[in-house]
Formats: sequence, structure tokens, C-alpha cells
Amino acid sequence: MCCRCCGVTQQKVWVFGLGSLFTVLGLLAVIWWPTLIDSIIMKALPLTPTSRTYEKWLDLPIPVYMNMYLWNWTNAEEVKLHGVKPNFQQLGPYVYREERLKMDVEWHENNTVTFKPNRTWFWEEELSGGKQTDLVTVPHLPSIAAAAMMRDSPSLIKLFFNKALNDNGGLLYATHTASEWLFEGFYDEFLHYAMTLNNPLAPPIETDQFAWFLNRNGSKEFEGAFTVHTGVGDIKEMGEIKFWNGENHTGWYEGECGRLNGSTTDLFVPDEPKEKALTIFIADTCRIINLEFTGQSYEIEGIQGWKYEVTPNTFDNGQRQADMKCYCPVDKQPDNCPASGATSLGPCSDGAPMYLSASHFMYADESYANTITGFDPNYERDNFFIIMERKLGVPLQVNAAIMVSLYMEADADIDIIKDIPTFYAPLFTTGSSAVINKELASELKLVLSLPAIGRYTGIGFLCLGCILLAVGIFLTLKRKWYGQAAADRAALINADTENSTDPETVPK
Repeated sequence: MCCRCCGVTQQKVWVFGLGSLFTVLGLLAVIWWPTLIDSIIMKALPLTPTSRTYEKWLDLPIPVYMNMYLWNWTNAEEVKLHGVKPNFQQLGPYVYREERLKMDVEWHENNTVTFKPNRTWFWEEELSGGKQTDLVTVPHLPSIAAAAMMRDSPSLIKLFFNKALNDNGGLLYATHTASEWLFEGFYDEFLHYAMTLNNPLAPPIETDQFAWFLNRNGSKEFEGAFTVHTGVGDIKEMGEIKFWNGENHTGWYEGECGRLNGSTTDLFVPDEPKEKALTIFIADTCRIINLEFTGQSYEIEGIQGWKYEVTPNTFDNGQRQADMKCYCPVDKQPDNCPASGATSLGPCSDGAPMYLSASHFMYADESYANTITGFDPNYERDNFFIIMERKLGVPLQVNAAIMVSLYMEADADIDIIKDIPTFYAPLFTTGSSAVINKELASELKLVLSLPAIGRYTGIGFLCLGCILLAVGIFLTLKRKWYGQAAADRAALINADTENSTDPETVPK
């Protein structure tokens, strides 16, 4: 706009017109933009074959590490011979970089998708606190599990079982390298013997090799097939598990304790109240786990997140909360349930007396940790938590730490355990850890900033519009428009001229 090229009226049209336009745009941006952009973002989040969410869901773009700790039984022989209190030493971490892929993805018309998780682990020696060649002594799970199954059998049957155990590789404990215990595996004589029996009363034995994660590295079959909601049509269902291997109930625990719900940790419902707990299902744990809101906020890569973690109620069996009673196995109800703090994995481990808990029995009843020496819980290391950005439902940091232990007790009819004390032997602690990287954080910050960008732009437009209107009003009242004085003089001269030529104004 060139003031020299415009008359006063044109100047007013420009100033008041632009001032009104910027004011209206500013008001619309301040009032309407945040709601509009939130709606656009929420419509873009659901999982579809063409969405950006799909790319990151299919192949997780941030580094994930599995931190494995093994527990070395330092006085196993003394416990066997003299019944002394067992001592365990935590070794590790043995760190593996984890690559996650979704395989056999199948889309359904009811806005769900089925997939098989495929995890591959790569050894990271520089990040590890131990070597794969470390020798570790661990309770011999096959023998102890078999002995537990025979505990209530008639004495004659136990007599034959005890002889078979002694003659075919039955052990109280075994020593192997860390890599053998974790992924590599080792030949087990007792498992080989069990394979030849074809006992219909015992769980099927498919291999004579043993490792905690045997045949799992790079396998898409191990965890099974998950069916989750894509969020299309209902964003509040996004990522919610609908089926696992075609079922909506695990069958391992009664009622709600066996019902599948929550997230697989790959997708979470966005825009939830920050006080709402996070519910996740991990196949290895056989159950859902609720992470409670702590009220603590953290800033990670410039993004605010809220912390959710396990609590003393997480692995309760009904002692602290009545609705957790269903985690007590049916054969132990109503009066023989495990103490609060550990979940029996017997229902999902073919009856083996294994237990799931927080690492070092943190938050558990003291009756667990008091049975051995060697536990030293560290909140920062052992806590199971997720720091979550709730607006978009994106985890910023994860530390999923759990411990699996084995319940061991004496049996006078079985030689390898006849003189041992009763105790909970820690087998391994596993923790998946991940922190959002700078690239993904930059994308996330931009999306989270869009409502504020629009709002502040609107405020800028509003201020500019108000300034233009104020200037226009000031110039109008003070008659300071460019060329206003000349126009006023011309108008005055014209008025005087008209008055002088008007017959009624000429004196007679």
C-alpha cells in the first residue's frame, strides 16, 4: 500500500479492512485452531496401511536393549549336603540389542489387525557387565519341576521316580556359561530321558536342549499372534488387545485376571487422563500388568512425560486387594495362596513352581527374600516403569524389569532335594529398556507444538489487527491521514467558494 498513491478514503479502507481481517483471523486461530489441529492429529493417528503410525509400529525406530541378569548359586553343594541358607549373586547385565518387527500382518474389516511379533537379539559386549563365557550355577529346573509334580504321588511311584531321576541326569543344580543359559542352550540328559518316556500325564518334551530363551531369537512363532484395534472409528480403542492366538482369555487365571486387555506396549490410547493407569500384556509374564500413576513428571528430549510404575499391589494375590484374588491358582485357593508380591506361574508353566515378581522381590512380602541371602534391591535399576507422553500416547522411556524365581522345598523321598531348606531361588531377571531418540523426539515435539504455534500465531494476528484498528481510529480522530491536511484545505476553499457564489450570501 502506497500512501502517496491513495486518497484518504482508500487509506482508511486498507487500514480498517486489514485491521478487521487480522483481528478476525486472530480470534479464529486462538479460539478454533487448537481444536481443529487436535482433531486432525487424532484422525491421523490410527493404524492403517498408509499411516505414518504404521511405519513406526511395523519396525520400531528407537533402540531397545534387553538387560539380562543371571543369579549364580554360590553355595549350592553346601545347601545340598548340609542344608545351609542359600546364597545367590546377581551377575550381569548381559546386554542384547533388540530389533522388533511385526510379521504376517493381516487387516480385518472390524478395524483390527493381527500380527506376530518377531524379536531378534544381538550381543552388545561394550554395554554388558559380564561376558557370555561367565560360568553360572543355577537350580536345575527340569529336575525340580518334575520333583514338584511328583510331590503328592504315592510312595511307591516316588520310589521309582527317584531312581529314574538319579540314573538319568537328575540334578539339584547345573553349571553352564551365560550364553548357554540364555540363548545358545545345552544338552540335558534328564530332558533326553523324559523325551523317551512319552508319559501322557507329563507335559510333552520337544527337545533335549535347555535355555531360558531357547529357539526364540529371531522366531515369529514364540509369542503367538496378537489381534489389536487399529483406532479407526474409535481412537479410544487404539492398540487395545482383542485376541491372543484367537482367544480373548488366557485360561491361566480365573475371571478378570485371565481376560486379555491393555496394550502390547507398541500402541497406546492417545489423549487419556494422566491419572489413568497403564495396562500392558506381555506374553512372557502370562498376565496383564498395571502400572500406576506416580504423579512425577520428567522431561526427556524436551518432551514432558508422566511416570507409571509397578506398586506393592501389582503382584498381589488378594491379600491387599480383593479383586486380585484370582491370581491365586485354583488349587491353592482359598487358604494357601502365595504371599503378596509374587504371581505363581504354575498355571502357564505346566505346573513348575515358578514365580513372577519385581526384581529382588522389591515390594514383595518379606517371606520371599528372607529365604536366601544376596538380594539387594535398587529402585533405579530394578523398578518397572514407563514414562509416557499422554497426549499422543507415546512412551518416552521404558524399563520393564521382572524376576523369575523357583520355589524349592525338601522332599524326603527324592534324594537331590531331601535335605534342602525351603527357599525361593532367583533364576533370572530380565529388563527391556528404551529411550526415545532425537529424531523421533523432534517429530513428536513438532506435532505437540502445532496447537501452540497456531494459538500464538493467532495472538500475533490479533495484536496486529488491534494495532491497525487503533492506528486507524487515532488517525481519524486527529485527522492525521496522509494528505488529510491538503484535503481539509481543499474542502475549506471549496466551501468558501461555494459560499461566495451563493446568491443568498451576497450582501444587497
